[in-house]
Parts: sequence; structure tokens; C-alpha cells
Amino acid sequence: MLKYVCNTFHALKITFANEIGSICQAVGVDSHEVMDLFCRDTKLNISPAYLKPGFAFGGSCLPKDLRALLYQAKTLDVQTPLLTGVRRVTSCRFSEQLISWWIVA
Repeated sequence: MLKYVCNTFHALKITFANEIGSICQAVGVDSHEVMDLFCRDTKLNISPAYLKPGFAFGGSCLPKDLRALLYQAKTLDVQTPLLTGVRRVTSCRFSEQLISWWIVA
């Protein structure tokens, strides 16, 4: 199982970088520079943070910024199936957790 998880996570990272690269290219930004800066954050971006199964993400910044990036990609006609899937998975996870909480209560 661990090998599958590791290799799937590597595939996920490559796909994420490629989708970000497509958006960067569409707006005329150097995608390598963006990802280099992204990788410098070893406290959150490249770390075990956010890698524990649990409740769906929330707050003000994460959903807002994801929607903004997806909107920008859509207006540029850039396909982002992975990033689009993030919203769907989060919505499903939130619903599952809410139902689970409600049944227990």
C-alpha cells in the first residue's frame, strides 16, 4: 500500500505542477519561477502539513483562492481537471463528515 500511496502522490504532484504551468503559460508568467518559489515554503507547501486524513478544508483563504484560480483558468480556456476535482472532493468530504457528525449526535 505504501508504494502505491508514494507513487500516486508523485503523480499528483506532477499533475498539479503541469496544471499550474498551463495557467502560468496562459497569463505569460514563468511557471518554473512560480514553482521554485512555491517549493521554498517548506513549512506548509513541501512538508507533512495538510497530509493527514480528516475533515474537508475550509476557512476563508483556501476556498476563495481555489475558486479564483479555477475562474482564471476557465476564462483563459485552460483545462484543470485536477484542481476542479479538489472542489468536488472537498464538497463530498464535507457532506460525509457532516452526515457522520449528525448521525452520532
